[in-house]
Amino acid sequence: MIASLIIILHLMGLITLESATTSLYIAGAILIIAEIGVVSFGLLALNGIIAIYAAYALQTGAGIIFGIPIGWSLLFAISFIELTLIGTVIFVHMRLRRMKATTGKQGMIGRNTQIIEWNETSGSVNFEGETWKAKSSAPLELKEGDEAVIADVNKLDLIINSI
Repeated sequence: MIASLIIILHLMGLITLESATTSLYIAGAILIIAEIGVVSFGLLALNGIIAIYAAYALQTGAGIIFGIPIGWSLLFAISFIELTLIGTVIFVHMRLRRMKATTGKQGMIGRNTQIIEWNETSGSVNFEGETWKAKSSAPLELKEGDEAVIADVNKLDLIINSI
């Protein structure tokens, strides 16, 4: 995308050929180096290589990138593909952020547990095959086999409420 923007600025006459090639070389090197520290699955490095190749093509006067003449149609195609990729990544990221936690303390709250033994405000419960100590803030009339809801987790104790 950076390469496309720099070439667009050059085609619009806003920057000179020398500035465009220098900017492309610098942007390409920065993108390739950034790939080391950022997990982008090669997208940054690929953009860096394209930027360096575009700079070379402009500098030598070939005006061709991978056999395609450098022009508005190429730049719009590259920009469209990159914007589609970025949009897809943002969409997937936002969807994953809205998912409810399934592990840890957050994944336990609101789930049902089965009573093993209970004595008014404390006892033990079975949650997903494991035995946990449990407490409640108020006395509960529960017997073995009853279901309860996990309201909170305090260290290794479950705070439960009746259903």
